Amino acid sequence: MKIGNRSILLGISFVFALLPLTAKDSNAQHIMGARYVSMGQTGVAMAESNWSAFNNAALMRTDKHHVSFYGFRYVGISEITDMAAVVNYRSDSGTFGLGLHRYGFDLFNENRLLLAYKNSAGKFHYGGSISYFHVNQGGNYGSAGAVGIGLAIAAEVIDDVWFGARATNVNQPAYGNTDEELPRELAAGFSYSLSDQALITAELVKDVKFPISFRSGLEFEIVPLLFLRTGITTEPLTYALGFGYAASLWEVNFGLQQHDPLGLSPALDLTLRF
Repeated sequence: MKIGNRSILLGISFVFALLPLTAKDSNAQHIMGARYVSMGQTGVAMAESNWSAFNNAALMRTDKHHVSFYGFRYVGISEITDMAAVVNYRSDSGTFGLGLHRYGFDLFNENRLLLAYKNSAGKFHYGGSISYFHVNQGGNYGSAGAVGIGLAIAAEVIDDVWFGARATNVNQPAYGNTDEELPRELAAGFSYSLSDQALITAELVKDVKFPISFRSGLEFEIVPLLFLRTGITTEPLTYALGFGYAASLWEVNFGLQQHDPLGLSPALDLTLRF
């Protein structure tokens, strides 16, 4: 099946046309991976990424199987920590991802089990995910669960320029029998490889309850296999920087995010490929 550049560009235009219509307010969900934290929480258009099962299933890696681990501590408070793990498995029928995510501590925590799938047709890539979310409140306050569906697309529009978009929880899930809906957002953006040593990203993210957020990031390979990164977001305003080392069979990344006015939040991830 062939999909030309004209069809890809029409799809991109349609996604950006939807961004202002997805409700009134947005604050984007925190994405997974220290690399993406240090690049302004971008990741929707970064091809062959370790954490694409969470960030854009259409861009899951196809070169090798891998397992990744991640931690993010909000403003240095142990009770509000993100922890996640993901496994990617490529096959002749597409790439599959399995992810686990936990946020919180004993008295309150949110947990997520994710199954993701990705395939492609020429330069057009598509994917989706099904997630089970479970929230637990300590004591006798109980727990509840919900199932969310995510959709994602991506395409290499021209050489070295990628477009990506994702929509999360499109089925409008709510916890248990309550009216507490899970966050829903639409994100779309581009990545551009300026050279083999430099990458720039830019995204718009719109959650149905918060203002639209602009995000951008830069990555430079300062010496072979060693990367320096920086990024910025609006709504909320954050600044970030970080570094990473990417060998053929393993990769480690560290990021540091400054939230105005809350403070610094560190992020760390490790990937093993096989």
